[in-house]
Amino acid sequence: MANDADSDDWKFSVDEVGPDAETATNGHDEAVELSSEDVPEPLVDESESDAGGNVAGSLLSAGPIEPEAASRENALFVVLGVYLAVFGFAAMLSPGFVSSLQNVLVLGGGLLAVALLSFGFFGLLTPET
Repeated sequence: MANDADSDDWKFSVDEVGPDAETATNGHDEAVELSSEDVPEPLVDESESDAGGNVAGSLLSAGPIEPEAASRENALFVVLGVYLAVFGFAAMLSPGFVSSLQNVLVLGGGLLAVALLSFGFFGLLTPET
């Protein structure tokens, strides 16, 4: 066991460490001033019409938002989420329904058919995305 005399070497007093940074500034951070040169140009709003209207300023996007085709990974997650939700509701509403393999296959096949038809239908509606 260590002696108390040995452990005194590792103690520090408040005078040696100094004041905390938080107490030196009274817990407040200094204000940061930004000019329009510090902010990327597409995000700077030059119009004066919104000068006093919004606390955060006007919201500007960095560019136009363009639709894209859904990736296979996103579509797979949507289909799996629908599967889990439907099977969960089926298990809650009728516990014996999901215990039969035939019922599970019929429900899964029906969901797969609806998913494929909906992806095909929405793909025909928006071919440019």
